[in-house]
Amino acid sequence: MVNVATHRQIAVVLEELSQEVEALGATLCVDMDIAMRHVDTLQAIDLIAQKQRSLAALLEADCPEAQIEQIAIDTLRERMRLLR
Repeated sequence: MVNVATHRQIAVVLEELSQEVEALGATLCVDMDIAMRHVDTLQAIDLIAQKQRSLAALLEADCPEAQIEQIAIDTLRERMRLLR
């Protein structure tokens, strides 16, 4: 069984990954030619970071059921609701 400390460590790694992914997207956005040609891909990168942060918050939550309802991404919130 996974303990609380393990959940916290996983949450820390997910948060770090979300920051790295966002930094990658920001770096790519500096070049306006790349940004204009790859707007959908850059939005997908942002969505990955948002999902990682949402999952990190869920792992750290005292009340996961309530935290699920705080997830802003509809598809992720619905998937997490199925786990209850």
